[in-house]
Amino acid sequence: MNNLLTLRSLFQLSREAVAEQTKIAADTLNDFEQGTQEPTFAQWQTLAEFYSDQYHVAKTQPAMVEPIHFRLSVDYLMNIGMTMTDLIAIKWYFANLRPELGTLGVALFNPNDSHDMERLTTSMPDVLEDFAGYLLLNHDGTLNQFIDERNEDHVSDWRLLLYKDENNYVDITDIVSYFVDLPDFTKF
Repeated sequence: MNNLLTLRSLFQLSREAVAEQTKIAADTLNDFEQGTQEPTFAQWQTLAEFYSDQYHVAKTQPAMVEPIHFRLSVDYLMNIGMTMTDLIAIKWYFANLRPELGTLGVALFNPNDSHDMERLTTSMPDVLEDFAGYLLLNHDGTLNQFIDERNEDHVSDWRLLLYKDENNYVDITDIVSYFVDLPDFTKF
């Protein structure tokens, strides 16, 4: 499954509103969202541009430097992976609309039942270094665990968090990407 319905839900848009803006018929969008029809490359590009615009909200945090350009990757729309530009768009969106929830970060958790946080990366240059600027997603909505080749192939579960402190963070992983039955690691 792709992220088209997930993104439309995140931004609380009707299918008709997306159809009008993208010039793609509402029935065709429904087929795309349900995975019964694949968009053409041009349609993927149109949808990437449209949803990029949704992430590009007005600046509300004076200290933030606005990115020059937003363009979501087709990998993200297809639910294959998240690139640095996708993560920067997500970071910008939440930092300007919900700054009280904390800073966007990629967290690694112990995959056992305790789900203790092992590492948190909030700096985008560090995400580039630590994760090669790419988080793997699965088109079928399952989670790929993170395997740290630099640390004897240590296996962790990863999540996208809005992180305030060690006792206050919101797991937004399945809010911004399609997952089936993904446990929520939010902590208050």
